[in-house]
Amino acid sequence: MVEAQLLYAEIGQTISSFDYQNSAGGTLENLQSKNASHLNVGYQVQLSGDKINIIIGGVLTNYGAVASDALLDNYFEWDITYAGIQTGLSYSFAQSKSFQFFVKPTVSLEYLVRGSQTLNNQVFDLIGEDEFSNLLLVPRMALGVQYPISNKAAISLNYSFGRTYSLVNSSPEDNEKLSINMHNIGIGIVIQLPGCNCAFNNF
Repeated sequence: MVEAQLLYAEIGQTISSFDYQNSAGGTLENLQSKNASHLNVGYQVQLSGDKINIIIGGVLTNYGAVASDALLDNYFEWDITYAGIQTGLSYSFAQSKSFQFFVKPTVSLEYLVRGSQTLNNQVFDLIGEDEFSNLLLVPRMALGVQYPISNKAAISLNYSFGRTYSLVNSSPEDNEKLSINMHNIGIGIVIQLPGCNCAFNNF
C-alpha cells in the first residue's frame, strides 16, 4: 500500500577510477582517480510501514582519470559524462531522535553523452569510441542519513560506491575491457508531493 509520494534531488562529488585491460591482458600503469560531480533527480513512493521507498529517476554522472607514461613521456586525462535512468529501493533500518538511517541499493542504465581524452597537448572526442560509447549497467550501494527540516521536507547525506559493466562488447576482435569504479558523496533533499496527508517522522 502506498503511504507517500515524494520528489528527490541529490548533488555531490564522484571519485572515479578506470580499470582498463588491453587485448593482451595488460593494464595501464600509473592510472589515478579523479574527482568529478553527479546529479540525481527522481520520484519516490513510500510504502506502508514508513521504511521502504521505491525509487525511479535520472542520473547524470561525470567520471574521470589521469595517467602518465614515464617511458614515453606521455600524459593522459579522461573527462566523460554519462546520463541514464535509475531504479532501486531505500530501506530505513534505524532511527535516533529525528535522524533516520538508510541503505539504498540501486541500478542504472547509462550512456555516454560527452567525453574527451587528452594526450599531452591533443584533445580527442570519445563519442563513437568502442570502449566508451556502450550501454552501461551501474549497480550502486549507498548508506545515508536523513533529517527533517519541515513536516514536508528532509535533507540527506549519503555515501555510495559502484562499478560499471558494459552490456555490449563493441570490440570483440581485440577483447579490450574498461570498467569504472566510483565512490559518491552527496547531499540531497526529499519533498513530499501536495495532497499527501502525512509528515516526516519526529518533526
